Amino acid sequence: MSDDAVHRLSFGPFELRCDQRALLRDGEVLPLGGRALDLLSYLVLRPGEVIAKRELINHVWSNVTVEEGSLRVHVAAIRKTLGDGQFGNRYIANVQGRGYSFVGSVVRLESRTESSGDVHRHQRQLPARPPRMIGRDPALGAIKQKLREDRFVTLLGPAGVGKTTLAVAVGHALAEDFNGDVYFSNLANLTDPNQVASVIGASLGLAPKSKDSGVELVDHIRSRKLLVILDGCEHVIEVVASIAEQFYQETSQVHLLATSRELLRVEGERCYQVPVLDFPANGLPQTADTLLRYPATQLFVERMTARGAILADDEALLVAEMCRELDGLPLAIELVARQVATRGVSNTAACLGSRMELLKFSHRTASPRHRTLKAAWDWSYDLLSDSEKVVFRRIAPFVGHFTLEGAQRVAGEFAAGRGEIFDAIAGLTEKSLVMARLVQGQPQYRLLDTTRAYALEKLEEHAESNAIFLLHAQHTAEQIEMQSPVPGGEGAAGLSAELRNARAALEWSTGSHGNDRIAKRLAIAIAALDRKPGGMASPAHQCSPKILNLQQSGVKAAG
Repeated sequence: MSDDAVHRLSFGPFELRCDQRALLRDGEVLPLGGRALDLLSYLVLRPGEVIAKRELINHVWSNVTVEEGSLRVHVAAIRKTLGDGQFGNRYIANVQGRGYSFVGSVVRLESRTESSGDVHRHQRQLPARPPRMIGRDPALGAIKQKLREDRFVTLLGPAGVGKTTLAVAVGHALAEDFNGDVYFSNLANLTDPNQVASVIGASLGLAPKSKDSGVELVDHIRSRKLLVILDGCEHVIEVVASIAEQFYQETSQVHLLATSRELLRVEGERCYQVPVLDFPANGLPQTADTLLRYPATQLFVERMTARGAILADDEALLVAEMCRELDGLPLAIELVARQVATRGVSNTAACLGSRMELLKFSHRTASPRHRTLKAAWDWSYDLLSDSEKVVFRRIAPFVGHFTLEGAQRVAGEFAAGRGEIFDAIAGLTEKSLVMARLVQGQPQYRLLDTTRAYALEKLEEHAESNAIFLLHAQHTAEQIEMQSPVPGGEGAAGLSAELRNARAALEWSTGSHGNDRIAKRLAIAIAALDRKPGGMASPAHQCSPKILNLQQSGVKAAG
């Protein structure tokens, strides 16, 4: 679209020419002050969003200190000029306690060189189309197909996996299917569930007035074919679930696309688990060119080179390793890749050794909940029940997959019973904080490494690290002592996971707050296991000198 198109928008009988700072009606320029025009342009360019009063003030009066009264005066002037509220026309809604939202239907005008029969492109209430997405074409196609077939899809996944970006991309991709009637409701910044109906209504051009706002919203859209995107549902999920279910049950052409860290669990909902980006497997030779075959490393390289950094072939392995440590999570990759221009590849990789440092990397222009990884996890953590918070931080010592019995042994020692641990793990899994899989019919769980970094920080905050790591070390030693591997046997994967846990337990037990007795026990168990056929002890080059000495002692003891 040309610059002309970007700066020319219409709503109702009005045309707003942002580049010319002019508001027209039927070709005639309307008298409106400069501040009011700036305010109107800011609102119109973000239709359907509830914009905080302070953000509007900072934008329009960037170098001046003013009170909210000035904002109200200018909003009133805009409403008067637009005839807002007359003859049922609504343009600017005041969302109580939050700010203002432009609720009119906005059309971005095409360049004047386009044919007159194709002058208008319906862009309704959608945010701008996302920039080029890497590795998301399969997901985009699958979501579009699910929406066409099932009408109601929830994009599920952990913080930073890219649910909102995908939802907006789907909205743009399906705009023609709905003749431009695609509406985006940003629920992520709400603090009061009672405001959900108002925000959804604002995006649809309606301000609900009755107590049964869901019915009023349904009546407004009942006979229409449209797509409603409900973004960021998890913290107001009860209210959103109720409204979404009404939309699905009482309409036949309304399609729903929700994003959430847990399912709404209502009639008609179909789940799409948003995958992380694929990254190179461990042990594969890497060059700068081969990295570009994988979406995760391609995203990393693209973001670092955009800031002037250059990747050498001898740094390719470090980039591949960082993407593995970041679990292919797009937000984490973007935040870390941005550091390379100032720190270099090797120094950035070293920073990832300190998981707490990872949580601090920031993206200034992102939404507050995605500005840092810590902010993203804070958002999820604050929504947990008390028992879920306890179990979440106490399973942090586990590296890789663990069992329910392991969680019970390590997290439930100080109070919680088996049933409470099971419920907490189930809740954490539903909220996308714990990943689950079935192995020979038995569930196994794991924390993504980025999530584990945050859980470890919470464990430190509650002064539980030493007690919980001791329990983890004892449990790990017991598990290894019971192992009896056979080359190529079915227990190899589980044994590998236990050995990763053993290495973490050894690192703690040989540290300043560790336990020499359990360290020696672990070293002897690993050494004895390594002497059996199919043994898989940790490579020596990965261990500290103290651990190597213990393992050598273990070999002698095992012999």
